[in-house]
Amino acid sequence: MGSNRAYDLSADTIHPDLTEHSKKMEQKIYRVTDDYYLAVGYGIANTHMIVGDDGIILIDPIEDVKKCRRIEKDFRKITDKPVRAVLYTHSHADHFWGVAGFVSEEDVRSGLCEIIAHETMLQNFLIQATGGIGNILGVRSTYSFGNYLELGPGGRVNNGIGPDILVEETSFIAPTKLVQDTLDVEIAGVKMHIFWVPSECDDEIAVWFEDQGVLCTAEVIQGETFPNLHTIRGTRYRDPRQWYKSIDLLRAYPARFMAPSHGRPVSGEEQVQDVLTAYRDAIQFVHNQTIRFMNEGHTPDELVHLVKLPEHLARHPWLGEFYGTVKHAVREIYQGEIGWFDGDPTTLDPVPPVESAARHVRMMGGRDRIVEEARTALEKGDEQWAAELVTYVIRTDKDDMEARRIKAEALRRLGFKTCNSNWRCWYLTSARELEGAGLDYSGRITAVGVARALPAAVKVEAMGLRLAAERALDLHMIMGFRFPDVNGAYALEIRRGVAEFHARMPEKVDVAVVLDDAYLGDILLGLSTFQEGIETGKIRVEGRLEDLITFLGCFEKPKKQEEILLTLR
Repeated sequence: MGSNRAYDLSADTIHPDLTEHSKKMEQKIYRVTDDYYLAVGYGIANTHMIVGDDGIILIDPIEDVKKCRRIEKDFRKITDKPVRAVLYTHSHADHFWGVAGFVSEEDVRSGLCEIIAHETMLQNFLIQATGGIGNILGVRSTYSFGNYLELGPGGRVNNGIGPDILVEETSFIAPTKLVQDTLDVEIAGVKMHIFWVPSECDDEIAVWFEDQGVLCTAEVIQGETFPNLHTIRGTRYRDPRQWYKSIDLLRAYPARFMAPSHGRPVSGEEQVQDVLTAYRDAIQFVHNQTIRFMNEGHTPDELVHLVKLPEHLARHPWLGEFYGTVKHAVREIYQGEIGWFDGDPTTLDPVPPVESAARHVRMMGGRDRIVEEARTALEKGDEQWAAELVTYVIRTDKDDMEARRIKAEALRRLGFKTCNSNWRCWYLTSARELEGAGLDYSGRITAVGVARALPAAVKVEAMGLRLAAERALDLHMIMGFRFPDVNGAYALEIRRGVAEFHARMPEKVDVAVVLDDAYLGDILLGLSTFQEGIETGKIRVEGRLEDLITFLGCFEKPKKQEEILLTLR
């Protein structure tokens, strides 16, 4: 529909391979078989539709409700049968945030439609949503996806595993049927063998449609790109061994067609096996060679120059480094296997970075000498060295605009040269941050619909992550939360710098509030406050207002994402 398509025109500021990659992301409904359709290019992920006897099955409603409504409009040109089931292949936002574009809560409550996911999907999602790193992960994601950049030759081009990402409206409906290791189910006359394939997500499930000969590979195959064995925006460790062994499970099925949740479908049993085999071989190669060189004592900075894909894998059409890269994968394997310490004890307790930078500046002959050397390096095309040099100057004086402009130009040139979408977006966003021109925060991803839909207990527990411990070291209080609209009651207990969540309201609390579930979501999102809720009657206080003020005074308001700078430090 235009707003979420990749930029596919050539430009001097875009790596030619990245331009060709964009051309694979045309917005289109692919007919995989007579009854199996794949919506590609509407969002960063794909949505699958399988047509049954008296209804349809959907897999992975993508990241935005409005986008899913566009997909539904095009799907309805094929069939008007009702939705009988929705499968979430895993707990990442681009695979379920748009679910309300296809079905409603009432559809699910009435039994008209089932929501199927792995048994750990909801818990994993809640950890991501309320695990304490949501704020910084949100900032890092905007750098990685290029949400502060315009779509085009000077900004983002595509997102590696899909076209441009744009999120306007989000939603969430909890699963009603859970998968453990395997689940065989028939819905609307469609037989499905659903099985667990931990890979880029621990709760990943794939589906084998034997009657159709179609293998839904979910995001075990991350698209027409080398996989993100680690994502630079931040993620828990993704075990490469677990990942390629899950692909081996996929290879056991005699699939005539492969329908991934990123990238275009693949037709032909030989072609499917070729993609699956190359993909798992690339992952195992990077993992095993990293381990090999680690066992020789090499550190991450050395490993990135030692581990490279062999030619037959590097040139495979599904393994270009548009999303993941070998370089940032080997660093994560090192840390995932033996941790951050590189073995040199001087890194155990190093000189603080600002002080270290000041000493380097003095040792190298002062600020002017470093800036001159950096400018010379930039003129010679050595952008990486130029950026590294002036970083010392910037750390000693963040207001040094000459040094900041040199680093910005170096990063911009590096961004224009890379074919990796995440690296490009991060380079270019950091360049704008350094120049101080301001970032356009209107493109930042927010999840209002998802936050409001989270269970009330999760919202209350999440409040504990905002406790400013130093304000509560001598305090012991319990605050209750009553939610008449969802018939729930919970509590938070502050005990000398720790906030303990109680899944049941204790008989005795110091103070309590009565409010609607969704309204607490608005407070956590910063759309309202407890004070405003009390003044407008949306919150009723049980107990002394002074006690409520004391309790809430121990919590801090999260820093606005636009106030967090990642490069200028």
